[in-house]
Amino acid sequence: MRPLPAALGLACLCLSLYVWGLGELPFYTKGQPREATVVWEIATHGEWILPLRNGHIIPSKPPLFHWLGALASHLGGEPNELTIRLPSALLAILGVLLTYYAGVAVWGVEAGLLAGIILATSFEWFRAATTARVDMTLSVFMVAAVLSFWSGYRDGRFDWTHVLGFYGLAGLASLAKGPVGGVLPGLIVGVFLLLRRDIGFVRRMHVFSGGLLYLGVAGSWYGLALWQGGEAFFEKQILKENVLRFISSGAAGAGHEHPFYYFLPNLFMGMAPWSFFLPPLVYFLYRSRERWAQHQFLFPLVWFATVFVFYSASSSKRSVYILPLYPAAALLLGAWWQALRRGEVELPRGFERLIQAAGYASAVVILVAVAGVLAEAGGLDPFAPIRPLLHPKDRSNLPLFSGVVASHPLAFGAWLLGVSGAMIGLVVGLRRRAWEAVFGALAVFTTSLFLLVNHVIQPTIAAARTYRPFMERVVSQVGPQPLFFYRCFDSGALFYADRRIPFYAPAATPTEPYYVLAWEKEWQRLDQLDQRDSETAISPDEASPQVRLLDISRGTGPKGRKRLTLLEVSAAHILPAWTDDEQGRIKRDAM
Repeated sequence: MRPLPAALGLACLCLSLYVWGLGELPFYTKGQPREATVVWEIATHGEWILPLRNGHIIPSKPPLFHWLGALASHLGGEPNELTIRLPSALLAILGVLLTYYAGVAVWGVEAGLLAGIILATSFEWFRAATTARVDMTLSVFMVAAVLSFWSGYRDGRFDWTHVLGFYGLAGLASLAKGPVGGVLPGLIVGVFLLLRRDIGFVRRMHVFSGGLLYLGVAGSWYGLALWQGGEAFFEKQILKENVLRFISSGAAGAGHEHPFYYFLPNLFMGMAPWSFFLPPLVYFLYRSRERWAQHQFLFPLVWFATVFVFYSASSSKRSVYILPLYPAAALLLGAWWQALRRGEVELPRGFERLIQAAGYASAVVILVAVAGVLAEAGGLDPFAPIRPLLHPKDRSNLPLFSGVVASHPLAFGAWLLGVSGAMIGLVVGLRRRAWEAVFGALAVFTTSLFLLVNHVIQPTIAAARTYRPFMERVVSQVGPQPLFFYRCFDSGALFYADRRIPFYAPAATPTEPYYVLAWEKEWQRLDQLDQRDSETAISPDEASPQVRLLDISRGTGPKGRKRLTLLEVSAAHILPAWTDDEQGRIKRDAM
């Protein structure tokens, strides 16, 4: 197998998974449009250093992802779902190819290809590749920095190419999500050199000049942003998003607090079905522990473990935080699977059974997925057994799947056909110990599942949640007239408004008719106040409604619980003021 054709095939797989249909899905979650509004500020107002969301909200993350999104938007003509998600998708492809070529350089083309396919079809990598968030940008530049060091170390030299690669790419990673982009690569390298008892290699790494390069890349923006944003920037991006997010919990923390073992099930879910083979991989690595350095297993092991332990020690945890360790896990799995297929792995009876158990566990997962689709097609509730075990957010999504199979019979029929073939190939491969057939069957299953998610399941959820159609009507009805958020905020509504929308303040009530966006419950409350005023009015003019409902969204927002309304308010009519608690809650929601 030649390296270039394999790389082209891998790139085509990634394009089909990440780029096909990338711009067709409207924003409907909380996080993506939040980053999209930053891109919109850069593209519309030219605020490249510290683009303030909605003109006054300091962004939560450094701007590298947003710069890339603004560049794509400039080339594409305007900021939209495609141009804003495109940097994540293209960087994800780059990360897969970097992982592939690292595998080729260390173990050969087959191991590199296997590692690339495993990474490309891991759920967490796929999800980050198709969303407008900063995590893929951080991960790929961090991975590139780490691989640059590994290349230099294997060559026994660290020339200026490696200096630029390691320190410069770590600086770019820090411009994606903060100092962690430099801290983690440094920790990985430090732990690896300690275990290798080769601290002297640090002298070859040009630490002083490399450190200056890192500070020049990352520190230059931080200096300019601090000069422009002052104390408010320091408190949000330095203190809250980095220090407090790592060390604090409870009321003083920055959210997403979870126990130390949080990443164990999340890694399993994020790499499924490949994660079923992590136990036999661990067993294999333990048995070959004396030969880790000889077989180049030590560095990816250190890389994996350092990222995992670092984020496990953090107070704030999200499943996507450990995304930078996925290429390391894929490389180890790819090298092991190649050795397994070639018969280079000793297979004691217990170990072989462990591998087969992992394969059959994967088959059970496939069988459950097929049974769920068939149950839904038959009008049953396939989620009844697991409903109590799900997170409330996931539970709220379940009603959206009712009838989705019946409304897309061709898509699900084709999926069932492909998955049935994969199921047969998996079982036959396990019985015959044909490991290439097992791998191919799992690759077919994951690829087909992700295509189904992208083109059927996610559009179903988005249609029920997004505010895009509603905001398109708002834009046409309001025109250039004053528009405010009243006791509400939503980043998706802000992005699709294609304008800044200030919060309503009684002191700044326009003397002309104006419009407000409010949750449905706020409109109901205002309508009751209007009716009460009409009953006590002493003239027809006073009895006329001061607030009129013009439109209401079909979409129910990121959590599926709130519909937005467009209200027209009479000239100079003052709406009830917000309480301090309401203002604080809305502003926190806007962050």
